[in-house]
Amino acid sequence: MSLVGATRQATLTVVATAADVAAFADSLGLAASGRTPTTYPIRWLTRPEVVDCVRELAADRPGSLPVHELQTVEATADLPLDRPLSLAFEVRRTDEIHLSLDATVSDADVPVARLHAVLRLVP
Repeated sequence: MSLVGATRQATLTVVATAADVAAFADSLGLAASGRTPTTYPIRWLTRPEVVDCVRELAADRPGSLPVHELQTVEATADLPLDRPLSLAFEVRRTDEIHLSLDATVSDADVPVARLHAVLRLVP
């Protein structure tokens, strides 16, 4: 049975700790800048709840590996550190070999980042 057209969605609580952001910036060679890398929120797309949704929507292609074909991060405000944020996401099976993932990170219902990823299911 094809899963094309199926969707999964959820909302999670996430936190960007100052220590995690600093380590991420350091891994990119940006520690000296003191800025939060715009791409930091993409890390949350590997949370088990997100991965489980991807697996569910790829279940009709056993053995396939979801590979990032495209990802974007649009920061709409500074990412608040050390406090709970909301990550609302939706994963859609768009065709036989692609999934589309859209997410919004919000601080008290005010969006601070939008994320988009396209995953290709590679046999």
